[in-house]
Amino acid sequence: MSFSLLCDKNDGALLDAYPEGGPEGWRYLVSQRLAAEYPSGGLSMEFSPNFPDRRKLHDFVDSILEIRIVSDRVRRVIQELTPRDAEFLPVTLVDHQKDVVARDYFIMNVIADRDVIDLERSTVRMSHILKDNISRVSELKLKEDIPPDGPKLFRPRHLRGYTMVDPTVQAALTTAKLTGVKFLPADGWNGKYR
Repeated sequence: MSFSLLCDKNDGALLDAYPEGGPEGWRYLVSQRLAAEYPSGGLSMEFSPNFPDRRKLHDFVDSILEIRIVSDRVRRVIQELTPRDAEFLPVTLVDHQKDVVARDYFIMNVIADRDVIDLERSTVRMSHILKDNISRVSELKLKEDIPPDGPKLFRPRHLRGYTMVDPTVQAALTTAKLTGVKFLPADGWNGKYR
């Protein structure tokens, strides 16, 4: 079974801080539901002041936080295809001048995870802090015997800051002509986005 890495590195607005008033930042990186403790009215996220020229809004918003910030268009596609794999926490996006630019965006909190990485065949460096997490990838290899059933959108075990999708999710997101996203083949990935 083939999977792709969902890559949201783009030329648009960049976010560099978790929203205040919600769960602690590290909790967005763990496959767990957060909606029950998330404010019902949502939270605000501001464009990074370090990149004042980056104002364009894509369906996938670039972030240095290892979380996915997505438009309502993305939410609808994912919820239709694979509703149990992620939850969507509402955010209002605010520009560099503190003006609201969008109210229909969400943190796509990926709940599902899968054990798809073949650590023995991969060339990776494990984290010194989070011992079961990969900190650097030179060549990623996927297991050869991954069962076809299971989550279609997920965090790969050992690489929790990333999101992988199966071909059906990739095709649906591509067909919807969503902006700010590209897909990189996971098997053989060299750890780079270009």
